[in-house]
Amino acid sequence: MTNLHVGEGVNGAFKNYLNGRGAPPRVGEGVIIRPYQPEDRPAIRRICCDTGFLGNPIEAIFTDREIFADLFTGPYLDYESNYAWVADASGRVVGYLLGSVSSSFDYTQLYSGFQTTLKMIVRAATGRYSQHPRTQHFIRWLLVNGYREQPRHPERAAHLHMDIEKSYRGQGLAYRLWCSYETQLYLCGVKHCYGAFFSWPRRRPEHGYSRFGFSVFDRKPTTIFRPEISEPVEVVCIQKRLRE
Repeated sequence: MTNLHVGEGVNGAFKNYLNGRGAPPRVGEGVIIRPYQPEDRPAIRRICCDTGFLGNPIEAIFTDREIFADLFTGPYLDYESNYAWVADASGRVVGYLLGSVSSSFDYTQLYSGFQTTLKMIVRAATGRYSQHPRTQHFIRWLLVNGYREQPRHPERAAHLHMDIEKSYRGQGLAYRLWCSYETQLYLCGVKHCYGAFFSWPRRRPEHGYSRFGFSVFDRKPTTIFRPEISEPVEVVCIQKRLRE
């Protein structure tokens, strides 16, 4: 007998919605979880930049929002948008989960990142960032240390990237977004999923993800937020096996 697991916390309303019956289930007052639509792209890019500096706006360390959003959301939205979900508060996107099930997504990220990096280098060479030394420092980090400070991740596993607006955190949206994606992965036959994020003494996302069934796969110190953050910051990779 097949045991079809659809994710803890996914109620009948959501399962009906996945099967084309009924409206998306509500998450909190006036908030629904629904699949990504192309018109959501600007909101996702905005949230990515609004949360890029340990949950706060990225401008403190990098002033080019277009480049930052291209780096961290472009590969998903350009190549894997069928696996994207948003939290919609009365027509306004307040959170998102971007995913990929492609076994070649690492190469997609490299290809997309290379194009974005070239655009960034051209802007730097023409003086775009000359009035903001911290942006120049961020670019040097990206070119010299960015790859070296990445943790290992599982091979042949699906991937996720998630962000929530500050005012909507702590309301269960991250869990509901994950349940939506987990159900989709299970129905696609995916067995393994991972994600990565920044962790530091004042903010340990891995503790929250453990309640979703994730465990730490690897972690690596990063210098991306120096000198603003004197405490140690790590990039943490988490994983979850959806089925054996």
